[in-house]
Amino acid sequence: MATILDQLHAASTNGASETGRALPFVLGIVGDSGSGKNTLADGVRALIGEDAVTNLELDDYHRYTRAERAQRGITSLNPMVHNLQLMQEHLRLLRGGRPIRNRSYNHADGSFGPIRVIEPQDVVLVRGLLGFPTDKLRGAYDLAIFLDPEPDLLFRWKLRRDTRSRGYTEAEVLMYIAQHLLDSKQYVRPQAERADVVVRYELPEYDAPDCEVRTCIVLRRGAAGAVRDGGSLDRFNGGVEMVEGADQVELRISPMLAGSDVDAWARERFPETYSPERVGAYATEEGASACGPQLMFTQVLIARLAQRLRRMETAPI
Repeated sequence: MATILDQLHAASTNGASETGRALPFVLGIVGDSGSGKNTLADGVRALIGEDAVTNLELDDYHRYTRAERAQRGITSLNPMVHNLQLMQEHLRLLRGGRPIRNRSYNHADGSFGPIRVIEPQDVVLVRGLLGFPTDKLRGAYDLAIFLDPEPDLLFRWKLRRDTRSRGYTEAEVLMYIAQHLLDSKQYVRPQAERADVVVRYELPEYDAPDCEVRTCIVLRRGAAGAVRDGGSLDRFNGGVEMVEGADQVELRISPMLAGSDVDAWARERFPETYSPERVGAYATEEGASACGPQLMFTQVLIARLAQRLRRMETAPI
């Protein structure tokens, strides 16, 4: 695994599709249900550029509808629910610059929509529960991200999302969480060990609001190298601390990180696509829209890693 990422970067940078374009860069954002995948991915996509990104939702690879899963007594976290073979084949095709055909999963009622064609752009942004449950599937990604909120925070986020936007009652969400705990531990969480970047969210206290959540980003392999060589963090005025280990780098983001410092960084690195209304945006406990500097930093870092690794740049992060 130590050299796979470098080999994949070389292939995606030096290779070309049948149309002569550089091959797409495959970026995966994976985590448990309610871990913030869509919130993070939406900002990353906005920074890279809407027209340059293909979205791939891994829920579309469910074998069964929600009703069929309930009849079988299996959760959406169980690998047998996912058509992993088709997922791997589609990632191979997209990475080779070729389109795929697949149906879509409807979260409103747990059914499937019609077949549609998905064309690969410069970056294929993959998000879902089981993106790299095996080493073989992990090899389909150029950059693998795993989101790891601590359990109390994950519970809070999932309850809030599912009752507000997916039509579930609180009792239904609580039942879902209870049923999924074991499968999450067995199938979802082990993916963190295969990820290049693990984003950890921690609560200073049980009842602390979201604005006090602490973020720690662990980077490995090529991602760690890019950050080590990526320039000074002094521009954040103590808001980001880098702790270097033998085989990884940790970025510890302070709750006091100034939004103005991250804003200046984002404008500098993404002058044509940065939108302060979209990057760092999240829904508060009350349902209002807010901007979080820690979230913004994480989105800019991931978008910059994808940009830098895809082009094999040596410019600062």
